[in-house]
Amino acid sequence: MHAVPLTIESAIWGRKVLALEDCLPGDDFAAVETEYLRAFQPVYVSCKVPLACYHVIHALECWGFHFIECQFRCALKIPARDLLAAFPYRFEEVKTPEALQTVLEIAGETFTADRYSIDTQLPAHLSGERYRQYVMQSYAAQDEGVYRLLDPDSGETVAFKTHRYLANGEVLLLLGGVHPGYKSLGLGPVNAAAEVRLLREKGYRKAFTHISAANAPVINLDIGFVGFKVVEASVVLRKIYP
Repeated sequence: MHAVPLTIESAIWGRKVLALEDCLPGDDFAAVETEYLRAFQPVYVSCKVPLACYHVIHALECWGFHFIECQFRCALKIPARDLLAAFPYRFEEVKTPEALQTVLEIAGETFTADRYSIDTQLPAHLSGERYRQYVMQSYAAQDEGVYRLLDPDSGETVAFKTHRYLANGEVLLLLGGVHPGYKSLGLGPVNAAAEVRLLREKGYRKAFTHISAANAPVINLDIGFVGFKVVEASVVLRKIYP
């Protein structure tokens, strides 16, 4: 077990935020906690543990960690057919600061089921700012992409997607969201279908993503519509240090 500082979360919080990795049964958590408190003085520490590793989950709970979220890791063999044969919306890569700003506006307010927004012990603004920072990171990264869905009549950005290109024809889907004013129009499937079409045209054959078990609309979209299969379930626990 070891603690890893999280750059974006630490920046928006103004204090160190850590993630515990490689947690195993029998780890000396007391020693690990003593060391990361000395080195970082964190405000928030999280740990994602496979659901089957209940011994680790119970040990973390004994040390003051609390369950905050269950996550599904999902895989998709990108289909050869279009999920939607035709639709009037344009799906394009974000290449300018002006286009990026329209995506950041959506990212700052569209997410309501993630572990930051549902945690009543966290400041309300953290979730939106966290996602804005992750979109900006994808925009700057060479191996990631930011795409937006545009209304064909108004030219307004109505949804967005981000992903990371991996090796061997694989891709990790990161974030996706619909403008709050357009959520009742069924644009989630259009946005997802446009991204899958793009990835297939680029030659990618397998995709992965992570979904919160509390996010029923995204479960219905990614598993029910797109065709992702759950390959692993994990529990996310967190401890807050005043």
